[in-house]
Amino acid sequence: MSLLSEQLTVGERMARARRFAGLEQAEMAEHLNRNRNTISAWERGVNEPPFSAVVAWARLTGQPVEWFAGVNAETPSTEAEGVSSLSQHSVRPKGLEPLTF
Repeated sequence: MSLLSEQLTVGERMARARRFAGLEQAEMAEHLNRNRNTISAWERGVNEPPFSAVVAWARLTGQPVEWFAGVNAETPSTEAEGVSSLSQHSVRPKGLEPLTF
């Protein structure tokens, strides 16, 4: 699976966005007024998060809500290309950039 594969589940996307934002599960739990076990269960796909939690997650990580659902998630063709684009540009990888209107 590539670094930013479009085949990621909502939970996997949540985990990646959280880590990309530099947050630990315990920190995310505190921000969302949940416990760490709930955050872990969402990320592992054991339980589905409510939509309100996904919206809050998006705000906290700076990601568009649509990315968590896999909408408009263009991705690099290889993992190396994704890592390279991160290090060269210091911006969010494709699929993690904010929406523009």
